[in-house]
Amino acid sequence: MSGTAVNEFTSVQSQYEAQVAADLERNASERKRLRGEIDSLQGQLERLERDHSLLLGVQRVFADGAGSDAARSPKVPGPRTAKRPAKASAGSGKVGKRAKAPAKAPAKARAKASGGAAAAEKQPSLARLVGTLLAAHGEPRSAAELAAELAADHPARNSNVNVVRNALEQLVAKSEAHRTKQQKSVFYSHAVRDHATAPAED
Repeated sequence: MSGTAVNEFTSVQSQYEAQVAADLERNASERKRLRGEIDSLQGQLERLERDHSLLLGVQRVFADGAGSDAARSPKVPGPRTAKRPAKASAGSGKVGKRAKAPAKAPAKARAKASGGAAAAEKQPSLARLVGTLLAAHGEPRSAAELAAELAADHPARNSNVNVVRNALEQLVAKSEAHRTKQQKSVFYSHAVRDHATAPAED
């Protein structure tokens, strides 16, 4: 093979090598871009899934609150017939016999009632539960969001939005939570305090 042919072969080989290197670089860049888009879409999907679950919980809380408000609506009493006072018998100086004192409750019933009261006292207050949920988040939460979490974690407790909001306002009054307003919504965040100086809960 002559020197000219060798030089031409070397030149063509160099061009192919440069082309292959450029294609590999473009391929790596495109794969990196697609991985970034996939990660971003995966993160958006996970956030939407969490928001979906949270919104379902808020919807259940509002439905439960509407049902409890309807159950608590006062009933209008019907007309009552006035009773005429009994006439005192003529010549009688006594007004009448005294009413018997109500019988005392049985000892077993009193013990059961006292036991139920003691068990209720051992349960944490609603403000303490809401404060614990609030402290678990690093970002502000609304009363509806916290009510949904309370309904999921503690189904036996009253998770009405208004009740949870009152508990949050108690924490704000004790400087254990902060209240912020964003547009037309109110959010609450946990106030980080020194446990050594924090006042004991009533």
